[in-house]
Amino acid sequence: MTDDEIPELIPVALDEQAAELRPSSSPLPSSDQLVPATILTGYLGSGKTTLLNYILTAEHGKRIAVIMNEFGDSQGIDQSFTSVSNGAMVEDWLDLKNGCLCCTVKDKGLKAIETLMERKGKFDYILLETTGLADPGNIAAMLWSNEELGSDIRLDGVVTMVDSKNILRQLDETPPMGETMNEVQKQLAFADRIILNKVDLVSEETVQNIKGIVEAINGTADVSSAEFAKVDLDSILGIGAYTDVALGSRQFVGTGHHHIDRSISTMALEAPGQLHWSAVDEWIQELLWDSRIPWVPGAGESMEILRLKALLLTADFKPVGADKSFKKATIVVQGVREMYDSFVVPDNNDMDIEHAKSYRVVLIGRCLPKDALLVSWDALLKKALVE
Repeated sequence: MTDDEIPELIPVALDEQAAELRPSSSPLPSSDQLVPATILTGYLGSGKTTLLNYILTAEHGKRIAVIMNEFGDSQGIDQSFTSVSNGAMVEDWLDLKNGCLCCTVKDKGLKAIETLMERKGKFDYILLETTGLADPGNIAAMLWSNEELGSDIRLDGVVTMVDSKNILRQLDETPPMGETMNEVQKQLAFADRIILNKVDLVSEETVQNIKGIVEAINGTADVSSAEFAKVDLDSILGIGAYTDVALGSRQFVGTGHHHIDRSISTMALEAPGQLHWSAVDEWIQELLWDSRIPWVPGAGESMEILRLKALLLTADFKPVGADKSFKKATIVVQGVREMYDSFVVPDNNDMDIEHAKSYRVVLIGRCLPKDALLVSWDALLKKALVE
């Protein structure tokens, strides 16, 4: 395994799994207490280098700590900043003229974040660049589950840059041996913000076609266009994607006619009322931990769930480790692969059931057996709906 590869998650025994993957069910953390950490991903040539160059040199008024990967697309930028240390690879943090900080790493960047915390107060955001071939899901899971960093940072979101000129060809590339998806497909599926860069190089019709394809893969991400990686930093930093209560009103139906593999898609399951959390919790565990669809034996053998997002009105929601439960609570559930967490939405625990039309579970994944999932969800509703 090379230095920049992300280790695969290893199956563990059931009791260990429950301890490691059990949601903490904690209240939503305050943005004032934790530093938001954003993962920047994108295939080679998508425009990450141009965006990073802007962040590190322009007078944009934001204090951003940027972690650049030695194996990523930013080697040209690396050279301009490593010169201050006589050409040696910079492992320490550098103060830049525009108020930002910069560090180049050879690994996943976790050590750099740990040393960065010693300078807490000098920055407001963390931006972690991945290599063009990295799986953002594994990186997000590691940031999310790192207990040592959990008291200092919060996973803010995954931003994916897209090369509009070449994206259709990249989506059609054969996955690496042993994989079911190629890198671009994963980067789109895990994204919370998707930037269609280089739209000046293609027609408006092509842009709209690409947008339809992207939204068919990931129906929850915000999609925007850019030229020369000119991005509004407020749209990618401090977005709270992992604490956001809004799942949007999109109907999650793929648009556009194209030949791209449709095996990766988004599906929404509507919750028409208040649900007993214990039943929902068991349903999620079987779906994510065991890769089984409850009450539908044999279905979903090829299913691979990448992201789960939910906004639910629950009954008897008891945070893990808490002494008391909430008789009625609006909660957010966020999942990455088999890991998930659930949070009480502050000051909204008495939300009226008449607003239940906005409650839903959203799944993003590969080979989602939608008919079977609907059958399973309907069975859960019969069991979990509060009368």
